[in-house]
Amino acid sequence: MSNNATPKTRSREQSSLARFYLIAFNGVSGIGWTYVLFLSLYTLYDPSATGKYNPLGSIISYFNSTSKSTNQVSLALVSLLRPYIPSTHAFTYFALAPVQSLAILEIIHVIVGLVRSPLPTTLMQVSSRLFITWGIVARFSVTRTNPIYTTMVLSWAITEVPRYMFYVVSLMGSEPPMGLTWLRYTSFYVLYPLGAGSEAMLMLSTIPEWANGGWARWGLEDFAHAGLWVIWWPALYVMYTHMMRQRRRVLGVGKGQKLGGKPKDRVKAE
Repeated sequence: MSNNATPKTRSREQSSLARFYLIAFNGVSGIGWTYVLFLSLYTLYDPSATGKYNPLGSIISYFNSTSKSTNQVSLALVSLLRPYIPSTHAFTYFALAPVQSLAILEIIHVIVGLVRSPLPTTLMQVSSRLFITWGIVARFSVTRTNPIYTTMVLSWAITEVPRYMFYVVSLMGSEPPMGLTWLRYTSFYVLYPLGAGSEAMLMLSTIPEWANGGWARWGLEDFAHAGLWVIWWPALYVMYTHMMRQRRRVLGVGKGQKLGGKPKDRVKAE
């Protein structure tokens, strides 16, 4: 940048750099989630597929918990789902963990003002997923054969692929296709409850049996997981209603605009 550049010129150059960075970030994130989605769908197509290459093995070993206990509710749920939904952990986690961890930057983007997303909801969504990824799945082996892991990852990936595509198109100065906009602001009706519900039930599977006084033998971490399981549902309500407000703002439903009509304005990409 020239020393003779005016403040307005510097501002434009900084804005261009920020836009280029955000396009790159959202593009890489979108590609990563597409890969996670591909791995998940491939495993569902061929359940015999196994991930023998695990570059995160040495890292995960630092997180591993010695606890292998679970509870009767989780065992019954796994027995009900396992004949229909295989666990995809062995074939997806090595990709899921770094792709989801990249989302830490989304919190930084909000803090430094690169994007205008609300910090509380961004922090809530990113931190909860990171906790599940590293604090639950990486630590507790009981979660890795659980079919609920599969429903969780599919919900995450199907949510994130159109979200990042939407941001890339918007940041490039184009109007996102109506189908992409509609998908971005409608799929959450199903995917948010399925994803957050799967997160909660996966966390529940790490809690030892509580019936017949079993809770008296719980450790501090078990009580912490039980407390988080309780507050997971109000948190889902907060995120769900936030997305409903976003949908009304973008698609204009309920304000004289027909569902599926052209968006009233393009929301700035994160």
